Amino acid sequence: MTTSTGISGLSAMIAAAKIDEIYEVVSTHKKQLSSFGFTRGYLGVSVFTYLYAVHSGKKQYLDDARDAFDHACDLVDSDPLKAYPQDFAGLGAVAQYLCRVSVLDIDPNVFLSDIDAVLLKKMRSELYIGNLGDFESGAIGYGLYFLQRSYYNRSFAQPVIEELIQGIVRYAIPTDEGCYWKSGLNGNDTKPALFSPNETTAVLLFLARAIEMGLCPADFLEGIVEEAIIYLDNTRANLTKPNTSTAGNGSARHGDARHTDAVNGHNHSEVHDLDAATAYALLRTGAAFGNPAWTREGLEMLREYARCRQEHVSCTRDAGIHSGVAGLALLFDRVAQLTYDQTLENTANFWYRQILRFDLHPDGLAGYKTSENSWNMQKNLAFCEGITGIGSALVKALHPEKVNFDDLIWLL
Repeated sequence: MTTSTGISGLSAMIAAAKIDEIYEVVSTHKKQLSSFGFTRGYLGVSVFTYLYAVHSGKKQYLDDARDAFDHACDLVDSDPLKAYPQDFAGLGAVAQYLCRVSVLDIDPNVFLSDIDAVLLKKMRSELYIGNLGDFESGAIGYGLYFLQRSYYNRSFAQPVIEELIQGIVRYAIPTDEGCYWKSGLNGNDTKPALFSPNETTAVLLFLARAIEMGLCPADFLEGIVEEAIIYLDNTRANLTKPNTSTAGNGSARHGDARHTDAVNGHNHSEVHDLDAATAYALLRTGAAFGNPAWTREGLEMLREYARCRQEHVSCTRDAGIHSGVAGLALLFDRVAQLTYDQTLENTANFWYRQILRFDLHPDGLAGYKTSENSWNMQKNLAFCEGITGIGSALVKALHPEKVNFDDLIWLL
């Protein structure tokens, strides 16, 4: 087994019909998107349209994917005030992805040269104020762009990655219970997505991928990564204690924003959901550093989550990638690819089928609504929250050997 076997039988027929429905709805409403970005704009439409071309076997949709990409670029030129800096990171990632699958015929090093300079400046600005952030913000968010750029321009990207890693080491925060990283911004203003990595787990995933790609040596980082894993283990142990208090608790008192929020604002099931990202980070870090103990710990956490999957259905927010069942399906699909574990493969397929059970809203888009701001058309269309991502996950379930967009989300 090299990939998840996806879903089959009646579920596959229902999924195929749902993908067609989502494509028609996206085609009808996509002009209401005002952003060019990947997570919430036209770049996400471009990726989904390419995946739909793979699903349908019709090359005409490749032209539609190119048109959506071109329209995204037009939005950059026409109204840059509508663009967030992180959207430029998405532009680079999607441009390279669509080049690799032969949708675009461009030289990424020429096309992205101006963006390289802008994002390097942004990354350094975030490092200067100590805002490492995560994959959606801060220096790590920009670093993910340069990690992906190394596929096409390693000589340029590697020194940038080394610079960021030096900043990661510099801004590690030591405690009596290990070390961690945090955002330089106030991380408690909004409730985090349950299935995306927080600051510390994002750093671990970033370092693991950089090491696997040969962009930095493992021995230089092993000590600080070990301290970070000790911190995560202590934090997880504290979260499972009844009546956890921040008083006298090093991890809760000093911990990164999302773990502190988990202590104060999430119920027991949601804490387990946060564990899914931590478990994946442990699995990937163990593989990169050749540490079987870390790998086993991550694998056991994921298996425990898999055993309790029915419990998690009731507290899952929606069907999206960012905080819903599509995100869980893609996570366990990725883990099944890495571990060849039948239990985890079955869990991935379970969550893929759950996507079909969430089309509960006759007034939604293709039956789906986001759990937050459900009236917002752009959120309901968006890749990470809405139906373009949901449709893409279903394509992955039906065509596991043909499509892979893990690099575009946080499944490094």
